[in-house]
Amino acid sequence: MPFPLVYGYVRSIADDSEFVHACRNRLAVWCAREGWNLGAVFTDVGSPLDVENRVGFRGLLDAAAMPAATAVVLLDNGHLSSRADVADDLKRQLRRTGIAVRVQNARDESLDGDNA
Repeated sequence: MPFPLVYGYVRSIADDSEFVHACRNRLAVWCAREGWNLGAVFTDVGSPLDVENRVGFRGLLDAAAMPAATAVVLLDNGHLSSRADVADDLKRQLRRTGIAVRVQNARDESLDGDNA
């Protein structure tokens, strides 16, 4: 049986390649530990907190709509936004594709049981 296909998302307000690299590595380790196949990690660098129209996020939405995709993985909700209303809207957009949203940092979690 193939491993479930997941896609990651990382957002960095500043142009900080070390931070983005570290986040990608953490996602890869988490996915390997859970037995998930991390297909790709979409990133937005230099994106303000409240901007919903992000190039990386749009790519993530496209990937999430693929038939083989099972989940989107985030290290914490802050990668979507520090504003709860924006993060909730972005999660709703992802869920409309039929995909689960998994957040590693459970104390930041408000996904009504979507977190594994």
